Amino acid sequence: MKRLLVMLLFVLSLVGCGKKEETKEVEEKKPEAIVELENKEVEINEEFINTSGIVKTENCELITTEEKVDTSSLGEKEITIVVKDLNNKEKNYSFKLNVIDTKAPVISGKSVINTTEGNKVNLLNGVSVSDNSKENIKATVDGKYDFNKAGTYKLQYVAKDSSGNESRKDFSLVVKEKPVVKSVEKTNNDNKEKSNSSSSSNTSSSKPINGTSSSLNGTKTSKGYTITVKNGITYINGIMIANKTYPLPKSYAPGGLTSATKNAANEMIAAAKKDGVDLYVASGFRSYDLQNRLWTNRKNKNGIAAADAGTARPGHSEHQTGLAFDMCGSGSGCISSTYHNSKGAKWMAANAYKYGLILRYPNGKQGITGYKYESWHFRYVGKDLASKLYNNGNWITLEEYFGVTSKYSY
Repeated sequence: MKRLLVMLLFVLSLVGCGKKEETKEVEEKKPEAIVELENKEVEINEEFINTSGIVKTENCELITTEEKVDTSSLGEKEITIVVKDLNNKEKNYSFKLNVIDTKAPVISGKSVINTTEGNKVNLLNGVSVSDNSKENIKATVDGKYDFNKAGTYKLQYVAKDSSGNESRKDFSLVVKEKPVVKSVEKTNNDNKEKSNSSSSSNTSSSKPINGTSSSLNGTKTSKGYTITVKNGITYINGIMIANKTYPLPKSYAPGGLTSATKNAANEMIAAAKKDGVDLYVASGFRSYDLQNRLWTNRKNKNGIAAADAGTARPGHSEHQTGLAFDMCGSGSGCISSTYHNSKGAKWMAANAYKYGLILRYPNGKQGITGYKYESWHFRYVGKDLASKLYNNGNWITLEEYFGVTSKYSY
C-alpha cells in the first residue's frame, strides 16, 4: 500500500509539470508583427503623408502619428514607421521617399502682341511663370523679330526651372505699318500753302479740311490702297471713310440707316435672341446739325479735348453715313464705360463680323481711331471685310487696315 501511494504521487507530479510546460509553450507562440512598406516617389512640393508608404500591417498597433512630410527639397528621404507588437514591444520599420521634379513650368501670356513700325514694346510685359518648385522663374523670348519692319513674327516664350524642365508657349508679334498716308499729308500741306497765299478775306480758306480735296483721287495710302474723293466724300477701295481726317459734306444725308445696314442689324438682333441676348438699336443715323448740337454741348460742358475723345465733330461722325449705329442690350446700362462687361457687349464683340458689322472703336486703339473704346458702336462694311477686321477677336481698325490717319487738322 505504501508503495502504491508513492507511485500515485509521482504520476500526479508528472501530470502537473506537463500542464505548466504546455501553458508556457502557448504563451511563447504569439504571432509576430507583420509590416509591409514600399518606397515612394513624389513631385517636389507635392503633399505626402508619412504613413502613405504602408502597404500592410498585422498583429501590431501603429504608433507613428500621421503627418505631412516636407517635400520642398529634392532627393531621397528615409521615413520611419513605429509599431507595437502583441508582446508590447515597439519596433521600427522604414521606407524611402524620393522627391523629384519632372514637371515643366507653366507660362501665361498674350497669344498676339500688336505694335507699329518703330514702336518697341516689352514682349514680356504681363507674362508670368509658375512652377511646382516655387522658384522665381523669368521667361525669355525665342525667335527673330524687327520692330522697324512690318510683318508677323512667330515667336515663343521660354521658361526653364533649375531641374532642367523647359516649357515653350507660342505667340505672334504683329508689327504693322505706320498708319500714315504720306500722299494725303503732302496734298494737305500743298493746300495749306495755297490757302496761306490766297486772300485772307475768306476765313475758311485758312483752315483746310483734311482728306476732301479732289486732288487726292488716285493717290495711294501707306498700305497701297487707292483713294477716291467723290462729291466731297472719301472712299478707299470702295469703302466710305468718315473720321477725324476724312469728313462728310454738311449736305450729305441718306435720311436714315442704309437698307444693308438695317438688314445686318436685324440679323444680329435675331441671332442674339436665339442665344438669350436681347439687343436693340439705341442710336442710328444723325444729321450734321444734330451732331453739331451734341458736340457743341459737350464742348461747352467739358472742354474741347474731352468732347473730341468721345464725340465726333459735325461732319466727322460715322452716324451721318447711315452705316453706323449704337447697339445696346436691354437693361445692361448701355453707352457707358462699363458696358463692355455686359452679356450683350461680349456677344456682339464675338459675333458682329458674321453680319458684316465691325466694332469700330476697339479697346486700346484710341491713338489710331481718335476715339476712346466704344463697345456699343458698330459700322457696316460687308461680311468679307468684317471677317478680316475681326482678326480672330483682335479687332483691326479701318485706319490700320487701309493705312490712313484719323486726326483733326484744325
